Amino acid sequence: MNRIIIVLFVVLLFSVDGFSQKNTGSQLKMAFYNTENLYDTIDDPLKSDEEFLPASKIVWNTERYNLKLNNIAKALISIDSVNIPAVIGFAEVENITVLRDLINKTGLKRGKYEAILEEGSDQRGIDVALIYRKEVLQYIGHWAFPSAKSFKTRMVLYVKLADSKKDTFHIFVNHWKSRSGGAAETEAQRLENAQVLKHLTDSVLSGNAGAKVIIMGDFNDEPNNKSLSETLKAMKPVKNVIPSGLYNLMYDRFLAGEGTLFYKDWDLFDQFIVSGNLLIAKRGKKPAIESPYSFIFNPDWLLFKNNDGVMIPNRTAGSKEYFGGFSDHLPVYITVNY
Repeated sequence: MNRIIIVLFVVLLFSVDGFSQKNTGSQLKMAFYNTENLYDTIDDPLKSDEEFLPASKIVWNTERYNLKLNNIAKALISIDSVNIPAVIGFAEVENITVLRDLINKTGLKRGKYEAILEEGSDQRGIDVALIYRKEVLQYIGHWAFPSAKSFKTRMVLYVKLADSKKDTFHIFVNHWKSRSGGAAETEAQRLENAQVLKHLTDSVLSGNAGAKVIIMGDFNDEPNNKSLSETLKAMKPVKNVIPSGLYNLMYDRFLAGEGTLFYKDWDLFDQFIVSGNLLIAKRGKKPAIESPYSFIFNPDWLLFKNNDGVMIPNRTAGSKEYFGGFSDHLPVYITVNY
């Protein structure tokens, strides 16, 4: 009788283990963070970096630079301290040296990241960038494209990475024209940014309708603004998804009144947009991205209470005054099943 019980127990143990292995699967996180002026302390005569030098009003010295690096790293690691993000896109990084300092001299070092940054023509010298964990994803290639023809601005960074199943992710990192000078007055420039990105993503999807496209960035527009909803044609996720369509994963959070930066009110400019095939379940498996589709990382320690009693992002500096915070934006992230 005891032998029968033991045999049944062993069978049950292996059955449970097999079931859990079948349904657990693997996940990775992808994040985006506008770091708010991540400059080094060295004067670059080709860039307007005067506000971030030791002699500036905010006294941007080595101590404050290192604090900034560690603050950015703390925010990103805290998204998932066990499995830190496999891919992180950035806006407002000065150069590749700063990016390498971030991944080699802070807690991000344990992620064993590789850094990618290509210099754009923005007069302030702030660029988009991407880091990825080389033990998790395989590098295929990257390219940088001017995100506009009629004005100087940041590049669109296009990076191809493959997961352990050899599925390829086509990742586009963006930082569109700011609203400085007025939202309406600068709209045409963001429409041009959107046209460039649309051309790039159409080129990928026309050649491979099943391509896994992931767009991230600070678009300086809301999900329902013309640049994103009409020019880029990034839609709200729906039940009947078009595989080659583009879907804004932040739309539900925008409709709920959530935001990633605060100016008089909350704005949701930092977003993830993906091709529809990432939202479709195939062969009885879960879709690569499930609802809730996206997340805004907003713990209390990333915020401070303003004069109106609203908890808003705790920034590094503003109005030529140093605050010692993290960024004027909050990080956003998604979880991808693979």
